[in-house]
Amino acid sequence: MQTSSDPNSSRALHHQIAQDLTSRIGREEGYCDRLPSEATLCRIYGVSRVTIRHALQHLENAGLVCRRQGRGTFVVPAAERTTAPQPDPVMGLSDILQARGMKVETELLAFGLEPAPPEVMAALEPDGRQALLLRRRYLIDHVPVALTEVYYPPAFRAFISEHDARVHSSPRLMVDHIGLRLGRTHLTVDVTEARHALAAELDLPCGSPVMVMRRITCDDAGTACEHSTLLARPGIARLSITAHGGNLPDTDFVPRGPWPPAG
Repeated sequence: MQTSSDPNSSRALHHQIAQDLTSRIGREEGYCDRLPSEATLCRIYGVSRVTIRHALQHLENAGLVCRRQGRGTFVVPAAERTTAPQPDPVMGLSDILQARGMKVETELLAFGLEPAPPEVMAALEPDGRQALLLRRRYLIDHVPVALTEVYYPPAFRAFISEHDARVHSSPRLMVDHIGLRLGRTHLTVDVTEARHALAAELDLPCGSPVMVMRRITCDDAGTACEHSTLLARPGIARLSITAHGGNLPDTDFVPRGPWPPAG
């Protein structure tokens, strides 16, 4: 049996497969009580087992199926399906700016496998020496306000098209296209000087201060899946943190050099 998954579509294959399986569940023979095995689905759709597992993860997240290790994937009876609690909206920089009524333009500056810098190697521990780089510039009223440099494990390249990289925020790519459930995020905030290349990209005088926000995001199993750096020109935003219970959990103050500074 052949299916209609289209490798040239802007939508990731596992999304197409998940949608096709959803249309079959409870309606077609062989899809009412239990789904075909992963190996069978690979033959049906002509894709890898990794792609099938991502598609099945989407169905499980939606409450349509239940996967049992060593036994297979079973259809959850309609009467037993519950609507999973909706998480907070997944927001990226462009989502936040647009929510504030700003007209944001996004330019895709780089997308593809690139040598991973040492800090990315340390965080993501990718196979080999490469990681998937997504580099974008954001403009408001045609004025460049920020750059983002995001690295992912190289395997993510199979699930993110150039179109996806151009229009979707990093959190949405990880949740909606890779099928991850996000867990812990570690943020650091710093200030640096804009050197020649960065100053030109942000249309700033050389030596201007630039806010640097670095983020390492892990999935719900604790595996790092994103190393992101945001470089923002001064004066466009302030960092706001909301704490619950009167404390900032896992907060630290790390001096960059001897303290107090000399002079």
